[in-house]
Amino acid sequence: MKQYISGSKKEESYSYTDILFGNRKEYSLEHRFFNSVSLFSALAACFASITNLALRLNLKLTLFTIISTFVLFVFYYLSRKKRIYKALIAPFIIYSLIVLSTVWFFNAGSEGPVVFVYLVGLVLFVIITEGRNRIITISCFLLNLLFLFYLEKKFPDLITPYENDFIKFYDVTITFLFSFVLIYFVVAILVKSYREEKVISTLQQDELIFQKNQITDSIQYAKSLQKGLLTQRKAIDKILPDHFILYLPKDIVSGDFYWVKKISDVIIIAAADCTGHGVPGAFMSVLGISLLNEIVRRKEILKANQALEVLRHELKEALHQSDEDYSYNNGMDIALCVIDKKQKLIQYSGANAPLYLIRDNKLIEFKPTRNPIGLTPLEIPFLNHEIEYDENDIFYLFSDGFMDQFGGDDGKKFRSRRFKHLLLDIHNKPFESQKDQLKLGLMKWKGNKYDQVDDIMIFGFKP
Repeated sequence: MKQYISGSKKEESYSYTDILFGNRKEYSLEHRFFNSVSLFSALAACFASITNLALRLNLKLTLFTIISTFVLFVFYYLSRKKRIYKALIAPFIIYSLIVLSTVWFFNAGSEGPVVFVYLVGLVLFVIITEGRNRIITISCFLLNLLFLFYLEKKFPDLITPYENDFIKFYDVTITFLFSFVLIYFVVAILVKSYREEKVISTLQQDELIFQKNQITDSIQYAKSLQKGLLTQRKAIDKILPDHFILYLPKDIVSGDFYWVKKISDVIIIAAADCTGHGVPGAFMSVLGISLLNEIVRRKEILKANQALEVLRHELKEALHQSDEDYSYNNGMDIALCVIDKKQKLIQYSGANAPLYLIRDNKLIEFKPTRNPIGLTPLEIPFLNHEIEYDENDIFYLFSDGFMDQFGGDDGKKFRSRRFKHLLLDIHNKPFESQKDQLKLGLMKWKGNKYDQVDDIMIFGFKP
């Protein structure tokens, strides 16, 4: 409570700047600078008019400064009340230079106080411009000043001198002091605005860091939950002694998942690539794992293509997908294998996910059905492949993350052709060595130039 009250008092103490120049919620920092510059310019012209009247200077000069006061206040009014900002910068600078040039001729030229006013003008012009416009403004300012010096030297009769030294002293002294005070207030306001913006920026940065840490902590916790849902490696080791799993999420959590279950004498393996990656993909993977457990354990569906058909139906039901709305393409690609060790037979069915078999140093690709698990305009029944396997056969299930990875000298995708050659090169090695070789091949391909573009999962096994 104390902290809140002190913050409120601080805002009240600085409220005059919001009244004069606008608050940061409605005006940008640059717009507020222009408001302050146009207001101070109008006040300077007003003060010059008062000084001219007090010292009884040239009547034409006094009338001109009075008119300029009103014109400059109009600039301030349009900027502050009508919120016109960028369109006024060029006219404001041009009019200010016209005012200064006129004052130069009516107020003793280089011997008068207009030189100090030019200095103030230069400071203000630098404040309200940026980049190339600032360079152009400074160049115009200097050229204007040089031109005035030239005219004064070439045509001295154009300059109206002071009537006596007394008027000159007071005019120069008062203008100098006012110019100094004006610059002080402008700089003070700029410093104050900078400090406020810095404090706000620091607070926002701290808030972003805090939120990022909270989100990261939540996702890390989600990772532990997702890891718990995946089939545990110890359980897989018992069911499939000869295997490896390369599992590389792009973000903390993954849209790829693997799933292994043993039902009676049958082993079921699934490798899936869900829509998206990160948190959205992880949600879909959790749903996929839950549905597979329901289909295989409770419904006891042990035929590969039937399991995918039921999975497609259950996923559409769970996501409330309508046959008339294809705007949300949520689903997954999956390869599912059912291994019968007694008959040495593998059933395979795939939804956009193939199965690779390497036998006698040759790679055989079993094509999937070109349909995802999820909503699709044309549903094609999933095919069921039955494969008689030998003891030395090696099978690979995978997502497309490895093949879609950019890298190499030309920044191209790895593609399936390179992936097949890599598998043929390493398939005779122990499974853990195959996993290391795949990881090393990926690192070499993408190097330091490319980031991982998708979740990566490769499941190699011998039945």
